Formats: sequence, C-alpha cells, structure tokens
Amino acid sequence: MSGRAVRTVTGLSLSLLCAACGAGGPQTATTEVPFLGWRPTPDPPGISQLAPDLSGLEVIARFDVRALARRGDVIRASTFIFPNARQAAEAQKRGAGDDYQGDLERALRGDTVAHGPGVGLHLRVPRPTGAGTDTVEVYLRAAGRRLTVIELLSAHGFDPSLRDRILARFSR
Repeated sequence: MSGRAVRTVTGLSLSLLCAACGAGGPQTATTEVPFLGWRPTPDPPGISQLAPDLSGLEVIARFDVRALARRGDVIRASTFIFPNARQAAEAQKRGAGDDYQGDLERALRGDTVAHGPGVGLHLRVPRPTGAGTDTVEVYLRAAGRRLTVIELLSAHGFDPSLRDRILARFSR
C-alpha cells in the first residue's frame, strides 16, 4: 500500500466496507486488549461495519481489537485513524445523528431503548441463534486523529462500573 491515504466511501454497508478494506483499502491490524477473565474469540467480519458513514473522510489505518468473551458477554472494538483530528471529530459527529441510530437499528434488527454516556446507543436486538433478545451498546470515542467504535453485547446489559472501565480502556 502506498503512503497516501485511501478514501473510504462506506458507512454501515457490510459489502461496501468489506470491499474497501479488502481491495487496497486502509491498513488493518489486529491487537488484543487484555481484560482479566475474558477470552479472545474469533470475530469475522468484526465491529468495523458499525462505524458511522465515513464517506468523504480519509481513513489511513484501522486497528481491530480481537473480540473478548466472558459468560455470554462480548466486547468488540475497532479504531479508525484519520489524517487529522477534524476528520475524526466529523466521524463522531455523524454518529451522534439520527441517521446513524436508524442505520444501527436496521443493521442489528433492533430498537434503541436508551442513549449511553457520550455518543452511545443501547439497543435491544433479537438473538441470531435462538429465542430471546440481547442488549447491544455501541459507543463512538474520538481522541485526536482516532475514532474508536466499541460494541458491548450482553443478555442482561453491562454492569455500569465494568462499562466505565471498558470505555476508559478503549478511549485512550
């Protein structure tokens, strides 16, 4: 890949984002963030599909954290690196809008039940492998040139103190 930034012209569309990342798109790396008692788990294709619309912004790199699981709860995160803080802030601003909420509801086939701290949404979604529903929390954290998308999935919702520790860890 050349040193030039690559334009990403996708939002929540799974097919377009996968195509952009797989065909000369932004550099992608996987890192692991340890949380005591959580185990890394395969996560294809990953959380990056839940990013807000990034069209017109330049993503120069993307770093996916390996999904972490514990007793049916899952933590997933993906960080997008932009050439400047202005673009990262713009991506986060797009995530604060009603369009993004609607995109998430459609993509996850769920309903928003609450708003979380900062730019965050709590949705109730049907389980893909059985009866019942789960709580999905999606947060967007911008810091400098970075925007991190964090997803917390749980049958009962995350304990607020655990949520705060997770968000603090991924917001650095």
